[in-house]
Amino acid sequence: MFQWLKKYFIPHEGNDHQPHILRIQSIVVFFSVVLFLEVIFLVQALFITTGASYFSAILPRAVTSLTNVQRSEVREMPLVQSTILAEAARLKAEDMATNGYFAHMSPQGKTPWYWFQKVGYHFRYAGENLAVNFVDSGDVVNAWMASVDHRDNILNADFTEIGVGVAKGVYEGRQALFVAQLFGTPLSAEIANGKETVVALNTPNIPSQAQVSEGGAEVKGASGVTENIPPVVASTSKSPFFMEEIFASPHSMNIFLYLVLGTIVLLGLVLTVFVKIKIQHPPLIAHAALLLIVLGSFLVLNQYLSLAHAQIF
Repeated sequence: MFQWLKKYFIPHEGNDHQPHILRIQSIVVFFSVVLFLEVIFLVQALFITTGASYFSAILPRAVTSLTNVQRSEVREMPLVQSTILAEAARLKAEDMATNGYFAHMSPQGKTPWYWFQKVGYHFRYAGENLAVNFVDSGDVVNAWMASVDHRDNILNADFTEIGVGVAKGVYEGRQALFVAQLFGTPLSAEIANGKETVVALNTPNIPSQAQVSEGGAEVKGASGVTENIPPVVASTSKSPFFMEEIFASPHSMNIFLYLVLGTIVLLGLVLTVFVKIKIQHPPLIAHAALLLIVLGSFLVLNQYLSLAHAQIF
């Protein structure tokens, strides 16, 4: 192994002070790999994410998993995946996709908590995050975390359950994937803890004694205890398989692979220049510089393609 590393990375007499990692044969291989990865990313980001049912199926699991990662970093309990909340989230996403809007309030005046009521989810606390035109589950969660209101929802200690739904549709004249992330704490859990009443939030001019935060990302509150509340069905949150994580995060994986390739080339360049500083081979330096420029250009391009039309609400 050492001899192989020396041959490919360390300039010495045995390789004529020209490490093989920067020779034209290796550079051609690097360029071929980069072009292959770029084509894979473009196909997945521009076509598969908005058209494949499989992507729609795995994205909710990936978003849920990443959300719980964020909560674990601040020592909050992980959210349990609720099948009822997932259904409510799916209905909300499909409503946006069908009617071509992107907002907490629908054009027909349906509020965020309408979808909780529609599936029979009686809540003590509830919240909603929305996203559209993302091609990567990591980018979705990162965008929410960069917004104060959405971050508060993700890290809210009052929430115990989560449901994520996606739907394909058209938004602003282009194919889009709508994502709805719903949070909740079921009212039945409060009763189970021996609480006979639920304190309502004092919010004027808001129907159903509910409150929407100023940023529009959060919905809280419900008053009164009803009899015979239907049980809220929850299931243990399943982490996505490794291949599912890759498929649901094409942009994140693309960045990772390009950074690995760039690090290898940069390491070869630094060793080539500084190990034998009096013996330089300009073609090798040019090969490395060109490849690093291509990698950097693709990173910038892919960042733009991934987030140019992305929005959260």
